Amino acid sequence: MKSIKLMIYGGQGGIEGIIEKEGDIKVMGMTGNEMDLLDSDHTSAMPDVILIDARSSGKYGQEVMQVLKEKHPSTPFVIFTDYSEKHYLIEAIGHGAAGYVLQDGGMKQVLSAIRQCANGQIVYPASFKSILMKKLERDVERSPVTFEKAIEKLGAFSKREHELLILLTQGETNQQISKKLFLSIGTVKNYISRIYRKLNVNNRPELMALLYGLQNSGMKG
Repeated sequence: MKSIKLMIYGGQGGIEGIIEKEGDIKVMGMTGNEMDLLDSDHTSAMPDVILIDARSSGKYGQEVMQVLKEKHPSTPFVIFTDYSEKHYLIEAIGHGAAGYVLQDGGMKQVLSAIRQCANGQIVYPASFKSILMKKLERDVERSPVTFEKAIEKLGAFSKREHELLILLTQGETNQQISKKLFLSIGTVKNYISRIYRKLNVNNRPELMALLYGLQNSGMKG
């Protein structure tokens, strides 16, 4: 099994040693200097996932993810933080964070998030995903026209694409989507690629940020 290359930004409390014990995750390094993350121009030197340990300061992590998004948009990053307030999470999603793990979840959740994000998934607190999905479902049920207007500039969805979109925002894997919709993995990937092209996004974190923005754009039925 190929190991996951991980870079840790701002690690504390012996987090590197704990992660190093995992056989499938290789820590490439740990730094508090964002230039170590931003100046690498060699793909082979780039990690598969970046863990931002922002437990000491919410701002500490936010400053880094702003520039990370611009320099290495294809590298997923996970925020490990004390900050459970909704606005910190929303800001992280807006910057393209693939994962957001609270300290009270412990290292088990951090390790799980690293693995899931390396596999292209998104890992957000269940409470946030629940809030987003309820808003999506409520708005679509109440006024499909309003939803269509919100995404009009980005592209319209077929019924099947809308089904996939909902499952994507719930964090379902391609395999899970395949089973639920009775589609082959190849067909699921094709649909996802089509959705991404329509919405002009490259991955699930960008998709979540876009959808949240649409639902909070002030458009009402």
